[in-house]
Amino acid sequence: MQKFSRGFTLLELLVVIAIVGLLASIVTSQFSEASKKSRDARRLHDMHQLEVALRTYYQIYGHYPGNKYEGVSNSGEFIGDDNGPIERALLKVISTIPKDPLHDGTVYFYSYDPRHCTDSFFGACDCKGECGAVLAFNKAETKGFTLRKDTCSGGDMNQDNADFNIVFYPCPE
Repeated sequence: MQKFSRGFTLLELLVVIAIVGLLASIVTSQFSEASKKSRDARRLHDMHQLEVALRTYYQIYGHYPGNKYEGVSNSGEFIGDDNGPIERALLKVISTIPKDPLHDGTVYFYSYDPRHCTDSFFGACDCKGECGAVLAFNKAETKGFTLRKDTCSGGDMNQDNADFNIVFYPCPE
């Protein structure tokens, strides 16, 4: 009497491995997309925190951080990259400076432009004054959120082309 061993053939094992690999790639893809959405949600939360901090700063000091009193560069500064003038100003009203969850500190930025509403097309700007302070971020990873894009956000640090921006009025002194 001949004994047959009951096992899987090489072809059956390869088919199972291929199916498991396909399922793993689908799950990884979905997880990656969820991670991107989570980081974008964090960025929006960080912008809200910074917005509240800037509005609080204005209520206390009567102006938004600028060059005259705080030494914030006229061309704008990154937020979360070091301990620069904008971070020192904001630390007066917020306990920690938010940092982008993925990138190197060149995503969040703040600036003001004394000629904020100077526009190449007269009347195209719907500003509430001649200038404003701007808070913005770049490098959004998904299209799953409606990101705020104020018009007339200024040319400093190319904020008019940022993924998100908000303009604060009145402008800094």
